[in-house]
Amino acid sequence: MKVLHVTPSIAQSYGGPTQSLAGYAVASRHAGIEVSIAAPRCGAADLNAFVNHAGDAELYLFPASGGGAFSVSPALVRWVRQSAAKYDVVHIHGLFNPISSLSARTALRRDAAVIIRPFGTLSKYTFHHRRTGLKKAYFRFIERRNLLEAAALHFTSATERAEADWHGIDFTGRAYVVPPPSSGRTSPLPTPSESGIGNRVIFVGRINPIKNLECLLDAWKLVSQRSAGASLEIVGGGDAGYVARLQRRATTNGIANSVAFHGFMSGPKKDKLLESANLLVLPSHHENFGVVILEALEAGIPVVVSQNVHLADFIRDNDLGKVAASTPEALADAIVGLLNDDRVRQRARTLGPEIVAGTFSPAAIGDSLSKMYRAAVDRPSGVVPR
Repeated sequence: MKVLHVTPSIAQSYGGPTQSLAGYAVASRHAGIEVSIAAPRCGAADLNAFVNHAGDAELYLFPASGGGAFSVSPALVRWVRQSAAKYDVVHIHGLFNPISSLSARTALRRDAAVIIRPFGTLSKYTFHHRRTGLKKAYFRFIERRNLLEAAALHFTSATERAEADWHGIDFTGRAYVVPPPSSGRTSPLPTPSESGIGNRVIFVGRINPIKNLECLLDAWKLVSQRSAGASLEIVGGGDAGYVARLQRRATTNGIANSVAFHGFMSGPKKDKLLESANLLVLPSHHENFGVVILEALEAGIPVVVSQNVHLADFIRDNDLGKVAASTPEALADAIVGLLNDDRVRQRARTLGPEIVAGTFSPAAIGDSLSKMYRAAVDRPSGVVPR
């Protein structure tokens, strides 16, 4: 089985989508699947980081212009048109960007078995948050047809799958839930949670309004009043102006001395920060999956998440942290409660890596990918569900 993945970015700053794609490449090898990846060119540091995680996947990199959702790469799309027939499956990552959308349309015109992974962008939240008119028009004239003709849709959680139903598209027999794999770590990092020393809380992710960091900073004002010596470490890159607004909010809340903004971190630097953490918090307005949650639990660190994080049920069902409503009061209660809950912290420490490995191992995810790919190949071409 030969699979071509097409993605709008493999840069580290792209966050979870880049990490999960690298993970899918690793999982595919467990299932004997040959992986090729087409993407825009990136800097040497981003390329090395991706290769270190994705392993020996065959990379095809192309010039691109623009940025974010407006990035375009005619050379990449032309190459997909010329090369799609060489692969059993063309796996498109993302919606609402020209690289993914045009590559999907091109591959479909070549009668390729196309799978589309929406990144959670089919939710009502996506359509009702920023550029709503543009998204609706883009969906109506471009993405809807791609979704109708795709051999399969790849969702990373059952919640993401359910959130897509409001579009009225028939996904029957074409929808597959395949989460990103874990790294395969089976023992925790040497974190201070083992001895219960300190109250260091970390956030790791893109610094973006969707992450609901305003709520976290308002909650932290309450946490700092109840947990003497507690500190909040915010790790991630984002728009400089937005980061500055968050820093001003921390100052206004009187918590600047207990909050640190570190910028983007990866590799050993991020591992070192995890080693110093007592819990991770992810208060997002909408979180399609949350790869960083798996990283924290593999390190033996319990988590606090909002109810809008799609891994919330997994955390709750396995008693590996707390799920909170998206209010400062509820979030503060969950953080303080978990900092003082030695039982849950010890459970995450001793069982977190094992539970994550049992559910999200690369071998298990590779098997799920293989089943999805075989089903896509076997699906009759040219069928457009209505």
